[in-house]
Amino acid sequence: MRPFPSSRRVALFAAAVLAVLVGTGYLVFDLGRYQGGYSALDQRREQEALQQIISQQAADADELRRQITMLQTSEEIDRETYARVEANLSELQLRIQIQEEELAFYQGIISPDDGYAGLRIQSFNLTHTELERHYLLRLVLVQGISHDRRVSGVVRLNIVGTRDGEVDELAPAEFLIDPGSGEIPYAFRYFQGLQGELVLPANFEPNQVNVEIRPQGAGGQPILHSFEWSTVAG
Repeated sequence: MRPFPSSRRVALFAAAVLAVLVGTGYLVFDLGRYQGGYSALDQRREQEALQQIISQQAADADELRRQITMLQTSEEIDRETYARVEANLSELQLRIQIQEEELAFYQGIISPDDGYAGLRIQSFNLTHTELERHYLLRLVLVQGISHDRRVSGVVRLNIVGTRDGEVDELAPAEFLIDPGSGEIPYAFRYFQGLQGELVLPANFEPNQVNVEIRPQGAGGQPILHSFEWSTVAG
């Protein structure tokens, strides 16, 4: 075997010496850290402990976020439930009110408060429409207590007020949109609702509405009711 050249032997020797010096230096450095209170094992333990703390805090944060989401969802459900209950309650109250009104209506037919047994006006109103000076007329006639026979006849209206500052009275042909004969027929045993449309002349201001019920047949006596315009029109 050929001997290494002197330069190569020198290089190898220098490398070996450098490795020994580096290893010795690291041992001296590590010994110095150990003597100074530093421990790689303790550092790893501290890192593991910190990692556990960080992991636990992350888990706690996830749990808090989950609880917040649950609370928000619960709050939304509570709001929706409350709104639904409130809507159902309002609808129920409306139905009760309607039923009470219907009950009062039928009680008025069967047993009126004044004990009057005969043809009468149960309700009368004029509802203003979107058209100027245009009204929808609604009239309900009933036969109180006695229902053993049908009644029939006609209803005639007139309106009292002022025209150009003078007292005047409108005949049906002057305000009913479909006046026909100027009379509204009726025929029923218990009750009947009548409707019509009217429009007031531009220069006329109403004060009173007179409703005359004219029963058909011999012995039928006309029934007259007067209503203040302000109490029936709206």
